[in-house]
Amino acid sequence: MKWIIAPDSYKNCLRSPQVAACLAAGIREISPGDTIIELPLADGGEGTVEAAARAAAGRLEERTVSGPLGQPVTARHALLPSGCAVVELAEAAGLERLSESERNPLRTTTAGVGEELRALLDAGVRDIVIGIGGSATVDGGIGLFQALGGVCRDATGKIIPAGAGGGALGHVFSIDISRLHPALAAAKIRIASDVTNPLTGPRGAARVFAPQKGADSAEVEQLERGLERWAELWNDPGETPGDGAAGGVGFLLRHLGGRMESGAGLLLDLAQFDRHLAGADWVVTGEGRTDFQSLDGKLCAVVAARAAERNVRTILCSGSIEPDFRAACFAGCFSIASGPGTLAQALE
Repeated sequence: MKWIIAPDSYKNCLRSPQVAACLAAGIREISPGDTIIELPLADGGEGTVEAAARAAAGRLEERTVSGPLGQPVTARHALLPSGCAVVELAEAAGLERLSESERNPLRTTTAGVGEELRALLDAGVRDIVIGIGGSATVDGGIGLFQALGGVCRDATGKIIPAGAGGGALGHVFSIDISRLHPALAAAKIRIASDVTNPLTGPRGAARVFAPQKGADSAEVEQLERGLERWAELWNDPGETPGDGAAGGVGFLLRHLGGRMESGAGLLLDLAQFDRHLAGADWVVTGEGRTDFQSLDGKLCAVVAARAAERNVRTILCSGSIEPDFRAACFAGCFSIASGPGTLAQALE
């Protein structure tokens, strides 16, 4: 038999290459003669760069950039044989970079992501895929904007220092795009994300995502007012689906010419998933937790839909599965948990 092992990461536990290796080892143990192809995937969040490099035979490169609190961090990107670069926002500005006590979206910044993009543009790269999941920020992309040459001024005309976080948004009186990196105009930027939230409002970046990034109720409202101000400066109501991704980075990248695409779909294409399906008997996918939201364009459901187009059945093997979860796209749904327990026990 031929198996395609195509999982997402198990969030806060295992990256997708580790998951794929474990699933493949289990199959080999009981059926050593089978053909197994490991295609670890991601959907734009943590692990996207590693998954893209492995799936598309690219190479990983490292660069020191500013972290979410301005500290130096080592961020990786993937350079693919096609000349495309794959960048992962979480490498520079990810929530996993911070301890729980360090989470503060009034301070956290996307400056390091902009530094990475600037370096790629300086190197002549003009085709960039950027996965924007897993961010620690709700800065509307202001840090990224500044790192790419954008200038923000307060009401007195003073330039707001580079590396501004979400708390600075409410103080921005004007923006200047004339100094943006000149190569942006010729660059093709694809935004890998499956988030459909707008920038502002009840489903916006502040009210939906800021609490999990460390904001209390008063800070959420401060960030909301800042994002509303940020949208006004761009003459935009902030209502476009996807603008709220990564705390507003989706909004900023769209205004820089970026195009939002399905993160899962992009990674499947980079991995040439459809080509590998030829002659396959089974696909195995999985994620940390599967619930009914997983069916709304998330990676496992997209994998199953693509496989079904070629009449290949898909098995779901996740860390945990919501009670009563059922989905016709999966031939079987299994949890790796041996029984009831706490999240901490399951992660261990």
